[in-house]
Parts: sequence; structure tokens; C-alpha cells
Amino acid sequence: MDDEKSMMDMHNMNDSLTSLDMRTLRFLQLLLRTSSVTRTAMHLGISQPAASRILARVRDLIGDPVLIRTQSGYKLTDHALGLKEPVDAALSAIADVFRPSAFDPAQSNHCYRIASTDYGVAAVLGPMMDDFAVTAPALRFDVSPLVPQSFSELEKGAIDLLLYADLDARDDLLVQKLFDETYEVLFRQGHPLEEHAAPKRALTPQDVSPYRLIEFSFPGTTGLKPDTIMRKDGDGSNAVFQQPYFTTLPFLVGQTDAVAAVPRRLAKQVQKLTSLCSAPFQPRCGFPYYLIRHERSRFNPAINWLREQALKITKFD
Repeated sequence: MDDEKSMMDMHNMNDSLTSLDMRTLRFLQLLLRTSSVTRTAMHLGISQPAASRILARVRDLIGDPVLIRTQSGYKLTDHALGLKEPVDAALSAIADVFRPSAFDPAQSNHCYRIASTDYGVAAVLGPMMDDFAVTAPALRFDVSPLVPQSFSELEKGAIDLLLYADLDARDDLLVQKLFDETYEVLFRQGHPLEEHAAPKRALTPQDVSPYRLIEFSFPGTTGLKPDTIMRKDGDGSNAVFQQPYFTTLPFLVGQTDAVAAVPRRLAKQVQKLTSLCSAPFQPRCGFPYYLIRHERSRFNPAINWLREQALKITKFD
């Protein structure tokens, strides 16, 4: 019985609140500050009769006279005095609902959930870290491997964005092209290709065909696909090693005559840290690289800020 009464009371309260609007709340806030219907009406730019009607509505809603006449003038009731903070909080909360969302990277500890290969980390995320240490020191990044399931994870909201190449985009994905990438061939110092590549504008599959090839397998929407760019006429006989990790390449080519075609940005990063050499490879066989997010994040200020940073850091690389 008590539960039924509580449900009925809540239903009646909800019915009563349908007549409540922002002007009524604002009226009550001013009345609680001025203790005067006349001055409240002046602040709101409404007539005295209109103010009196609003006061009558407030009294009916809260079951209290709010303002009473005494020998020394109009005074707020005890109940009304206790409403100042709740009314201010209610108006502030309503304002927050309609306030445009903002993002301050210098103060935020937002965590970006990103799916990427190690190439995406090296080419896009890595170069931003030094700047972020100063401009956004509390930002966090949770990077997961880019796998076929990453697209469904993006759809479900389990990740915020992914870094990817050669995308067949769906309508509900927002695709931002970051740059066009080309290839370079990585090989050890003293490799026969070092002298052979010197006079050439770019190496070709014919140039690398005498050597054992290390291929990178990249994730597609259905599974891993080998990058066969180094193969001559599709022949895979020299592809001695297929694997999905770019950053293992120094270990695979550093001590042998094996060679690997890798994206130029990664080749330059590897050369900063190792003694490996590189030479341009088939410049026309490059690929675009994208930052991909879901349509629901179109107006997300944190995601938009990171997108702008990614565009800025890769623009002149």
C-alpha cells in the first residue's frame, strides 16, 4: 500500500512539473534573492500581475507560500530560505545541459582508446608525444592492436578511433586522410643493394628479386593480408617471412641479405635508432593513411582536438 502511494505521489509530482519552465525557476531564484515580487518582476521585464501568477504557480508546486507579509514587510518562509542552493544548482545543471561541450587539453586527463598497428604508433602517435608532454601532460592513450574486429569495436563504442590504410569506408564512419605514404626498402649496411641503389631514383621488384623478401601482413576487415609489393609478377617464392610487426624488421634484416619494403615514415624512424640503410621503392605504389572514427563522435571536442593534432604533426613530415 505504501509503495502504491509513493508511485501515485511521484506520478502527481511529474504531472505538476510539466507546467514548470525556465522562467518560473528564474523567477523563484530572483525572488529568493530580493524577497520582493515587484523587484523580481522588474528584473525579468514582466508585469506585476504576470509575476503574481508565477508566484501562485510556485506556491502550488511546492506547497508553501514562499513569501509572507509581516509587520516589517515581506519575508521569505523558512522553507523558501532552504531553497536557495537547490534552485541555484537546478539552474546551473540546466545550463550545463545546453552549454556547448569544451575540451582543455592542458587540464584534461581524457583517455583515448585507439586501435593501430605499430606503424600507426610510430608514424602518427609517437611524433605527438613530445608536444603532449608540454601541452597536454595528463592525457592518456590506450592503444590496442588493429585487428578485423576493431571495426565492430569502433561501432560499439569500445574504441574511439583507429589508424588504417586503404579503407573501404562505410557511411557511418568519418574518414580523415592524414597523408599519402610511399615505400622504402630496408637493408643492412654493406648490402649489395647499397651500391646498386645509389645511382637509381628508386628500386624496383626486379632489383630486390635476387634477395630473400620479408613481407608485412596488414589487417583487413576480414583478416591479415600480405603486402606483396616486392614480388615480381606475383611470385612469392622469395617471400621467406611474413609477419604483422614492422618494428621487428631491424632484427630480421640487420644480419642477413634479406630486404623489406616498409612505409617511408617508419624507415626514417628505424634509421634514427639503427645502422640500417634504405632506398626509395616504387614511389607510385604508395598508399593513403587515415584516421577513422564513428559518426557519433563528429562533435566530440576531445576527438576533434586529437584529429587536428594528428593532421598538424603529419602535414610536413
